Amino acid sequence: MSLEGTIGFTPTPSDVTRFNEWFDEKSVESGIEQSIAADLKLCINEVLSNLISYGLTDTPRPAAVVEIDLKPGMARAIVTDNGVPFSIMEWQAPATRDLLNDEPGGFGIALIKAYATRLAYARIGACNRLEIVCEAAKP
Repeated sequence: MSLEGTIGFTPTPSDVTRFNEWFDEKSVESGIEQSIAADLKLCINEVLSNLISYGLTDTPRPAAVVEIDLKPGMARAIVTDNGVPFSIMEWQAPATRDLLNDEPGGFGIALIKAYATRLAYARIGACNRLEIVCEAAKP
């Protein structure tokens, strides 16, 4: 079964909780594989965490919209926000990483890049648009 949905909110910790509840409900309703749903949810949560911590801190009326398309073998989300321009595609992890000694930051982006099958970013007007696709491993 294929399922599409959209949720809009102000990225705050309580709205992230509301998003997670909504996403879990839609994932069960769609019948997609739990592993794919978990991968996409992890990626979206990292994006939302970054928006709360960095991307929307100086935005007068911060807002985000998450659109999902869930079907067997594939989960897709488009996260749109009105924060500062930031292309995840251009971010490069440092050559060496040390969780204990490095400055905070960047680990969430590395997670997104590791769990997503495909990423696409565009700046459209005053908004960021990030597409995240997670697919089942092909045999």
